[in-house]
Amino acid sequence: MMNSFFSTGRARRAACVTVAALAAWASQSAFADASPHALSFDYDHQDAWHIESGTSQSPIDIRSAEAVSAVHWKDESGRIVVHVTQTDAAVIDNGHTIEVLPQQASATIRGRRFTMLQAHFHAPAEHTIDGARYPVEGHFVFRAQDGRLAVVAVVYRQGDANSQFGQIVSAARRGVQTPLLGLDLTKLLPADTDSYYHYLGSLTTPPLSENVEWYVLTEPMTLSAADIAAFTQRYASNARRTQPLNGRPVIRHSGESAERAAPLDPAAD
Repeated sequence: MMNSFFSTGRARRAACVTVAALAAWASQSAFADASPHALSFDYDHQDAWHIESGTSQSPIDIRSAEAVSAVHWKDESGRIVVHVTQTDAAVIDNGHTIEVLPQQASATIRGRRFTMLQAHFHAPAEHTIDGARYPVEGHFVFRAQDGRLAVVAVVYRQGDANSQFGQIVSAARRGVQTPLLGLDLTKLLPADTDSYYHYLGSLTTPPLSENVEWYVLTEPMTLSAADIAAFTQRYASNARRTQPLNGRPVIRHSGESAERAAPLDPAAD
């Protein structure tokens, strides 16, 4: 009985140390560097946003019939592989969205290694597919060693509950980074990450910097009506309007070994 008591005490102390260490990491993380959402702007006055560059802005309306099918060469990979899917993280309601900052996460995107900076969410979805808009869109922001940014976008339709999304929303506090133990990215990303629309665009919030690689996954995830309501009670309209394509190609990757994904249907259960 005594040994059991001391073992339980050691376990509790270890858990406290883990939470304290994560809290210290969260308070020291490069939040402003990782996210344009740290800037001040207003979604109700998007016309006043200053565009640093020019004609390659995001989000866009993706026209599936006009997307060009990707050609995969033998020495080129079109895959998106997330290497670290479970990690501790910090969550913050930054006044524009709910943002997740993982302690450690990385991916190989089309043969190049990227570190995950953060993930955040928009309601309704920022990208539209053939004019149709999903209730929520998640952006998983990655940066390569040379500074190049890549954003993997996931659309969420109403359906089954998503426990990880619910935990993130529940943990978020305005202006405070709250530790989140055991973030599981597999619950936020679809099983098929190799089927996507790819184009070159920009950040969707000021400073709206361009030369950002976008990968809009074709397989949607689900959120329950309660999940969606919990987020939209905070942010019911934090989506930028779609921008002109201006002749940019949109390339559709259907996976190197997977069958061609079915068209997205926001109304599907």
